[in-house]
Amino acid sequence: MRKTAVLEITRKALWDQRKNLLGWAIGLAGATFIYTGVYGIFDPTEFDSIVESLPEEFLEAFGWDNFASPSGYLGSTVYGLVIPILTVVFAIAFGTRLLAADEEAGTLELTATCPVSRISLVLQRVMAVAVACFGMATVVFAVVALLSGPVSLNVPLENILAASFQLAMLALVFGSLAVAIGGFIGRRGLVIGAAAAVAVVSYFGSTIVPQISGLAWFQNFSVFYYYGGATVLEEGFAAGNALILIGLSVVFVAVAAFGFNRRDIGTA
Repeated sequence: MRKTAVLEITRKALWDQRKNLLGWAIGLAGATFIYTGVYGIFDPTEFDSIVESLPEEFLEAFGWDNFASPSGYLGSTVYGLVIPILTVVFAIAFGTRLLAADEEAGTLELTATCPVSRISLVLQRVMAVAVACFGMATVVFAVVALLSGPVSLNVPLENILAASFQLAMLALVFGSLAVAIGGFIGRRGLVIGAAAAVAVVSYFGSTIVPQISGLAWFQNFSVFYYYGGATVLEEGFAAGNALILIGLSVVFVAVAAFGFNRRDIGTA
């Protein structure tokens, strides 16, 4: 009975959000298609002339110093700026919806009556977030892999797969963070605001802040720094960085379970 109820919580969380998930998947697929396809339209040497007109610090901040190469282009666009930001936004919104938003709407109390502990409920909700994050990353990988031949990307497929895995883990960190904050605060707006603030600080902490003299050390505290999509595309899977992202997700899940287990639902 307990096992069936736990599986039902995860399944229902994904099923209830099926339209939202489909919409995000289509949007990410479209954005990935556009940015990947553009590489096959222009001559790579044209990118060089554009890049050379920009300040060196700006190029280093956003990883555009190798923009003309296939891996550099993918790492600067699909896996460097647009798609990671969209995926993180999705993960925060989805993670918020599965705990704080449900509590605010009063529907979480009914779910909590299932024959599972609160900790199990949180774990199964996070499982739904993980499935969604890896699903979105799989969509991105599929589009890039399908277009890599026609647009002559010449990036090893295993590197694209590794970058997509890192993308999923990046999203899961922020999705887990949203769930963790929601474990203490049952208010959707506050959770989204707090998680988004962390994401913004983390992003600029890996791009702009390190360009300031004496502040390069700050990137070591940035989740985006350990994501390193551009580096993975060029050098392959980075196990150390992946373990750090996994570790952060585990910590946030533990925090979510601790906070939610100690609080009266609906009274936050």
